[in-house]
Amino acid sequence: MTPLARRRLLAALPLVLVLPGCTSEPEAPPPPDPLAALAEQARKDAAAADAVAKAAPDLATLAGDVAKARTEHARLLQAEVDRERPPASTAPSATSTAPPPAAGTKATLVEALKAAEQKSAELVPSVSRYRAGLLGSIAAGCASLREVLT
Repeated sequence: MTPLARRRLLAALPLVLVLPGCTSEPEAPPPPDPLAALAEQARKDAAAADAVAKAAPDLATLAGDVAKARTEHARLLQAEVDRERPPASTAPSATSTAPPPAAGTKATLVEALKAAEQKSAELVPSVSRYRAGLLGSIAAGCASLREVLT
């Protein structure tokens, strides 16, 4: 091989290494974190429980306990979402911007807790052990709150 041919080969080598990177498809973004939807629902449940506590003085203590528990569930779920997929900015975690819920009833709280329990339990087999433990705890908490309300 002549020195000129060797130089051409060495000059073309970086192009051969760079071209595959230029032509490959970009990675698809990851799917939404399923825990993010649960965190948003927990925030809505807490707001609904607060509305029930204000509208029905006889349920104020129980509804207040539900609101506190669901607020804590939302905080824990959001912390796990942020741990798994850190937010791009340093802004605080997303919160619900929906208008405050209309005053519900004890029955609507029970149904919301039942739905949260079922959704949490459904996700347990499809997540990591740590997340499964978190979801199991939340499902159990919702079940116990539901029993207290009924």
